[in-house]
Amino acid sequence: MRYARVRLLADVKALTAPCRCSVTTTTQPVEAIQSTGGNNLMDIPGPGGIYNLPYFGFRLHFKPFSKYDMRLISEKYEAWKNKYGPIVRVRLGKPWGLYLFDPDDIEKVFRSDNKHPERLTLPLLSVYEKRQKIPPSLANANGEDWYAMRGPTQKIMLRPKAVTKYAPKISAIADDFVDSLKNSDRLENLPFKLMEYSAEGVGMLCFNTRLGCITSDNTVTPLMDYTKEYLDHLGNHLYSMIPTYMLYKSKFYKEFETAANFLYSEADKHINKALADLKQASENGLEHESNLLLDLLSTPGLTPAQVQRTITDVFIGGIDSTANTLTFLLFNLANNPDKQERLFQDIKEHVPKKGEIQEDTINKMPYLKACLKESFRTLFPIAGGTLRILDKDITLKGYNIPKGTPMQLCSGTICRDEQYFPQNDKFIPERWMRGEARTDVNPFAHLPFGFGPRKCIGQRFAEQEVYICAAKLLRNYRVVLPPGVTDIPYYYCIFATPKEPASFLLEKRQD
Repeated sequence: MRYARVRLLADVKALTAPCRCSVTTTTQPVEAIQSTGGNNLMDIPGPGGIYNLPYFGFRLHFKPFSKYDMRLISEKYEAWKNKYGPIVRVRLGKPWGLYLFDPDDIEKVFRSDNKHPERLTLPLLSVYEKRQKIPPSLANANGEDWYAMRGPTQKIMLRPKAVTKYAPKISAIADDFVDSLKNSDRLENLPFKLMEYSAEGVGMLCFNTRLGCITSDNTVTPLMDYTKEYLDHLGNHLYSMIPTYMLYKSKFYKEFETAANFLYSEADKHINKALADLKQASENGLEHESNLLLDLLSTPGLTPAQVQRTITDVFIGGIDSTANTLTFLLFNLANNPDKQERLFQDIKEHVPKKGEIQEDTINKMPYLKACLKESFRTLFPIAGGTLRILDKDITLKGYNIPKGTPMQLCSGTICRDEQYFPQNDKFIPERWMRGEARTDVNPFAHLPFGFGPRKCIGQRFAEQEVYICAAKLLRNYRVVLPPGVTDIPYYYCIFATPKEPASFLLEKRQD
């Protein structure tokens, strides 16, 4: 979705949170508190007094010291913007950090990225990698280590044709998923049920194989169980817990380690099988069908160890964000039946109830793309946006910002700002359609996948998975909210996630 772990927010001190799906607050620009007349970092407005204490000061912004919940940090972002203006200075742990709420400033930061954009690592994952004596993952690496994996990989995964060739296979998986619902009038236990579909999709992408995750009787496979355990622990460690796992193998850490070991061994199993199949095909003079693993193995500049780490990252990380994104997209369409009906008419023209969706089919349905963009806008997939640490000084709003300053690019807050998105509390896919309600949207006001060298590497595949599943599901069913349901309460774990399992009613389409 940042296709799973590639887009994780990594500041354990500050950067994640929940909200409610129907809550979209209007923020009007306000006059910032005036600085002392200087133009340095310390002249930027922001909380003062005890909030400026190193380490502990940041915690005082949240419960039990204030009304703000750490897992509602997006509300705190909103309050800072309203009080201090478009650039806010906040003491994080030891360093000072900045929160940016102007898309022009965000563009300037992204344009200043160096060859190896730096961000903070995930402490739990770093501890696991150190104890397992394995190199950092693509999501957790920086510098040359990161670029050595990212450079060759993005040439494959960010090419449009690199993922569109999987469209017919992903549509077959979507058909199987829709078939699994035929004896039910409800789509329940979301996003977990949708993870069955996304797991099958990432298995096809990485290994060109089916994993057997889709069930019709709510059976939970070990793969799905451990995936949920892994992602839950990786997300939860970013919040208020004391990181005792850094000192010893706590119960929390052991649970994470067990899940991670299972998933890495599962990836290794499929990697070894794919390599064996490749060898056999080569010995017999046969062509072997392409998949991401084989594409990476044939890419100059990647060692077998780097390929293994990259493919494992994609395999594990390519499940959670897709399922959550689909859940909230379906909610927005169920909550706006007129938009769903317009989308259905578009889908009906191009998508069969059962059968292949070809590579170019999605491009014929711009309203489907607009619905996904608008769903991302109404509920930004990560708590705030991207975090950047530049290796050079930069000037923002007349202030000189020294290199090494953590900067939170608060895209989620901008997406709920009336200044940039009129009627921001409404689901209006037409705002993204040329010739309709479209306004001149600043391209740096809405960046759910990031931008630049470290943008979400799995964006194209993740979008394709969502488009195909949504198209197949809505071609066969009208999705309806259960009686009394008006929103889906959610929180941020890694991505925006329903607090409780969500469900929708399904009405079979006759046309």
